[in-house]
Amino acid sequence: MRTPIIEAIHTHIKGNPISYHVPGHKNGLLTTSFLPDFKQIFPYDLTELDGLDDLHDAAGPIYESQTLCAAFYGASETNYLVGGSTSGNLAMVYGVCQEGDLVFVQRNCHKSILNALEFARANVVFLEPERSSLTGHAVGLTSETLKKALLSHPHAKAIIMTYPDYWGTVLDQAELFAVARRAGLYILVDEAHGAHFQIGIEDRSCPPSALSLGADVVVQSTHKMLPSLTMSAWMHLSYELNDQIKRQIKRALGMFQSSSPSYLLLASLDATRAYVENHGNEEYKKTIASKLLLTDYLEDELGLHVINHADEGYLSDPFKLIVKANNRSGRSLLSSLARLGIWAEMADENHVLFVLGLGGNAVPNNNQLTRIEQTEKGSTGPSSYANKGNKAFSDVVNLKPVYESIEVIPINKAVNRVSAVDIIPYPPGVPLLYRGELINRSHIQKIEQLLNKNVRFQGHQPEKGMVVNVLGDEQ
Repeated sequence: MRTPIIEAIHTHIKGNPISYHVPGHKNGLLTTSFLPDFKQIFPYDLTELDGLDDLHDAAGPIYESQTLCAAFYGASETNYLVGGSTSGNLAMVYGVCQEGDLVFVQRNCHKSILNALEFARANVVFLEPERSSLTGHAVGLTSETLKKALLSHPHAKAIIMTYPDYWGTVLDQAELFAVARRAGLYILVDEAHGAHFQIGIEDRSCPPSALSLGADVVVQSTHKMLPSLTMSAWMHLSYELNDQIKRQIKRALGMFQSSSPSYLLLASLDATRAYVENHGNEEYKKTIASKLLLTDYLEDELGLHVINHADEGYLSDPFKLIVKANNRSGRSLLSSLARLGIWAEMADENHVLFVLGLGGNAVPNNNQLTRIEQTEKGSTGPSSYANKGNKAFSDVVNLKPVYESIEVIPINKAVNRVSAVDIIPYPPGVPLLYRGELINRSHIQKIEQLLNKNVRFQGHQPEKGMVVNVLGDEQ
């Protein structure tokens, strides 16, 4: 199994090179005393020298590695990302959308999607996802919602989806993709948490990959679900995507990624691609086995309830495990676990999320779990995100930033005003209300419910009032 980037780096290192080029650590000769363990790592931190290729104009080992990755995932082309999936999302959206374009966006999108739409000066219609009755978490868009939105906005250019979301539970999206394709929409997918779906094809325990469903552009965070370094990711382009859009996306990648890409990250991507292609299936099975053990421990020893979304007819990421925090808040359980050295990914009001890695995971022992059971308890109510009655899609929203002509008013006076800021409860960090969006009574009710439960907000704190455009200055 070839690793072209790593092989090129090894060839360079074996030549005992003398560095009169950047970076300043000079192949590790000038390492700082504060990072002695990095002595063996620095030689891999190189720049675009002869034989090492150029990420922004790949024609050598980087091009070869990306081509091997594209073949494995079934893409026409794969581009390595050294700025995380954020850089890929920015380039994907900016490369497709132009000023004035109308774009459908799944409401629970990552903030990088919003930033990209602001750069592109596109107009947005947010589509409301279906939510699980068990957890209140978003599980994806329905084809019916998209059809309704198309009736009102038949000239939309693209749909931007989050598949899967952080919690890993999704609707079967095959019909949605088919509707989008028939409507002539570009299908852009933030699949940050789905880079491993391709490996699960053999036993069909994973949801299908977005690329296999017909997406045009897919961005995946390899560092989230595969064993690559943080900030490493890749972007796949489909065979159906036209060449002009491909060129625009690649130009955007040059804008949003560093002109001095990290070869540590590139080597990590090279190694990860070879690993999943050569050992992915057997390592995947180890993960499934360790998840079963972890589930047994959590349910049998601790008495917690592991959510099974199959009961609702949804597809679930087998590398994610959602625990219901019985008789306590999710944050309380998360903190209890951390005190014992067990660091889960995140918690919301009522749940804790465990993220497993490829190749199996250690399982806590009985003593640890018994100690967790004896920690403090509290009561929780239903999730504040489980409210029904939301509109299927929003009015047209312009994400143009507003720097002047804003005011702060009491929450109870904000209905039918235009928000000048994003209102972002954390976790999960997905805006409840977007800048430029008309505030309705449902928004206010949800914000008040969250405030009553002491939920933290990122950025603006709504208990201080709502920041809105001055009347007559709505965008």
